[in-house]
Amino acid sequence: MRKRLFKPVVGVAILSVVLLGCAGSGKVSDSDTTTMSETQTMAGNAPETEADIDYDAMFGDVESTRQFDILALANSNEHLTTFVELVERADISRVLKAEGPYTVFIPTNNAFNSMTEAELNDLLKPENKVALLKVLQAHIIPTKVYITDFKDAQRIKTADNKVINVRVEPNNNVTIGGARIVKPNVEVSNGVVHIVDGVVTAQQADGGLIDR
Repeated sequence: MRKRLFKPVVGVAILSVVLLGCAGSGKVSDSDTTTMSETQTMAGNAPETEADIDYDAMFGDVESTRQFDILALANSNEHLTTFVELVERADISRVLKAEGPYTVFIPTNNAFNSMTEAELNDLLKPENKVALLKVLQAHIIPTKVYITDFKDAQRIKTADNKVINVRVEPNNNVTIGGARIVKPNVEVSNGVVHIVDGVVTAQQADGGLIDR
């Protein structure tokens, strides 16, 4: 039986073109040789675990998250610095500052511990920028999607013909590409942010997928 794709994300291919265009416009500087071990804010160096993070209190020190764009919001929190670093390294900062609307799944620093330091360092290499973009584009939907919009067994199609599996448990916990949403529906000026406890990953699609 065919599974229908999540309708709001048909435009992901368009987003991929935008991301690649932004990344291609940047110049490689001396800072492009920085590794994870040299950057104290990157994953693996953060002392906390997911259990140590008070998700309810995240962004509680700001009057309103709507005053921030997506990247500015991530920059405002000490637990999200790895994602910010990767976005900056991929030269797509201006995409997440653009009008949108976007939905972005932002992993905590600790979430990146599912990747080894070597894997993260490889993503920082200029020659691997396309691979980095593929990792990041799995976290970005070019429309506004709230947690209640997701349905169990939905599959989000990416620009490179992979799928991100959606799981909604009986207790309404939502998992996107293996990453659980731990703080949903954070409103920002150009969309909505969901904080996740893992890196969103896409899988190869089977032959039964359709566009809508």
